[in-house]
Amino acid sequence: MNIEKVELYRVKIPLKQPYKIATAEMRAFDCTIIRLHSQGREGLGEAMADIQGYFWESADDVWQFAKGQGPKILGLSVEKGWELISSHAKKRPCSVTPFLTAMEMMNPKSRLAPPSEFLSVPMLGILQAENPEGIRDEVESFIAQGYETIKIKVGFEVAKDIERVRLAQKIMRGRARLRADANQGYTLAQAKKFVQSIGSEDIEFLEQPFRENDWESMVRLSRVSPVPLGLDESIYGMDSVKKAKELGCARFVKFKIMKMGSAKSLVRAIEASRRMGFGVILGNGAAGEISCYQEALLAARMAIPAGEMNGFLKQKESILIQGLRTEGGKISLPLHFRPRLDPQKMDRFCMDRILMDPKKSPRASPRRKPVARTH
Repeated sequence: MNIEKVELYRVKIPLKQPYKIATAEMRAFDCTIIRLHSQGREGLGEAMADIQGYFWESADDVWQFAKGQGPKILGLSVEKGWELISSHAKKRPCSVTPFLTAMEMMNPKSRLAPPSEFLSVPMLGILQAENPEGIRDEVESFIAQGYETIKIKVGFEVAKDIERVRLAQKIMRGRARLRADANQGYTLAQAKKFVQSIGSEDIEFLEQPFRENDWESMVRLSRVSPVPLGLDESIYGMDSVKKAKELGCARFVKFKIMKMGSAKSLVRAIEASRRMGFGVILGNGAAGEISCYQEALLAARMAIPAGEMNGFLKQKESILIQGLRTEGGKISLPLHFRPRLDPQKMDRFCMDRILMDPKKSPRASPRRKPVARTH
């Protein structure tokens, strides 16, 4: 089975509202999307790396890698293409992900093959309101929709963070679980104040309070925290998971497919982390529909609770012919469903594209400025 056609797209998809975390504010998803064709089969992959503090690769890095490697795999067998691209996985995990996951989607025996039965995949809701009335409305709305886990972003001003979390706890009254995500925003003193002020009721864990390499602060906080701790940005492959185990500084680890390079690598990491005794969380709240679909498939197939593959809900508009559907706080994946790009929507949001087909001359569209709606 040879790779007969390679299509590279760089798209900028506007968000419904700015997505704020402690290290960044996003108004659009800057994605590299790759579509591969082989013997009537199609595979899609995506990477969205334009997030300060999430990846060491930038959106430009991913796009340049795609342009460089795309011509090299054209005409190769899928096995040879995989071998070539995966050789870059350790240094360029985000860049290789759209290639490798597209190849996996073409394989009917892979973990990314379309569902053979209807799948309902639990998600968490993102609490973004800052005032008491808004927090109350959002919490009640999530619970009414069927969400069992809600995430609240912290890591800004610790006193206000504590106030918001306490209010959310009071409103929830045990009807849902709460994850607090600091996105590397705290100092050790601030994190201590936070965990010792909020109470542990209904709190699943505090995620990534410190910079990704600040292991010493994680250890010191874990010794005094009544709240379980989790790691996200610190987790790049199994070396970091093993370090967290050796230091005993976290009870949860979180994975994103774009940091692991492929579903195959991700599955191995999840299984190994569980054997070490970690609770495993999966999903990327700052990723587009293709990555969210792939993570939802894996979450369902590996029984991972309350996934965070909700980035697609932040987009103003789907780029798929049929977008992902949700019901009752869950992603609904019908039998045999797979994402397919909508050509007209891709035209609107595409900044650059390269289409490689040995039967035709390679075509590249002129680079365009992002559409006005991304600002």
